[in-house]
Amino acid sequence: MPYYFASDVHLRFDYPDRDRRFQAWLGRLTPADALLVVGDLCDFWMGSRSSDAALMRSPSLQSLAAFRESGGSLAIMAGNHDLWMCDRYQALLGAEIVCEPLDMTVMGLRLRIVHGHLLGALRPWKAVMESRAFFRGFGLTPGFVARPLDLILAWRNNRGLLADEERHLKVYREYARSLAGQTDLVVIGHVHRPVDDHASNPRLVVLGGWQSRSSYLVIDQGVAHYHIENDRAQGSPPATRVDSLPGENRS
Repeated sequence: MPYYFASDVHLRFDYPDRDRRFQAWLGRLTPADALLVVGDLCDFWMGSRSSDAALMRSPSLQSLAAFRESGGSLAIMAGNHDLWMCDRYQALLGAEIVCEPLDMTVMGLRLRIVHGHLLGALRPWKAVMESRAFFRGFGLTPGFVARPLDLILAWRNNRGLLADEERHLKVYREYARSLAGQTDLVVIGHVHRPVDDHASNPRLVVLGGWQSRSSYLVIDQGVAHYHIENDRAQGSPPATRVDSLPGENRS
């Protein structure tokens, strides 16, 4: 059966385009397929501030539950945004919760899978945001306080985004090199810039985020294909398959 990998969808009700695109993508999967979400399915804003009933108003979460109920294989790895949501994913979606690092063999390919936030490139102030206390506290914060805080955090992230990505990617490449001879493919999330580095040994795939495009990895018939798709609904070029992406220069 084909095995799919995606990460960093960051579902939020105030960004419905992500939900629409991810739901449309899920609609292509069949009960014979398997899907592993490599962290950050939901953004901490949505996860911390939504009841179970509210969460299940998300078209994507409804589709994931339906996919699982139809017989599809669904596994979810916790990311830094949804670390405290695994019990809810299990109860609401019927997902299997997997821990990192995850080693698995798919159609003869040896994989090492991690979300990526625990590999050592995280700034200390961001570590505070991953605590259960912050997650719960943010959920209880009044909207007139939470919204400006969310904007400040987004501004701070965007201000140093390029340097932050480069720092993480350097760590990821070193991590992949440390696994030479032990695995064929290292799959990582967290960084939203898509990367498929065939030149590394082993091959390194950073799945990329769904903020402005759709990206995923599929293993079928023993071959791993990395895909980046633009949003055709808004007049972008048609979907393309990327089997080889030199470095991280495609964004």
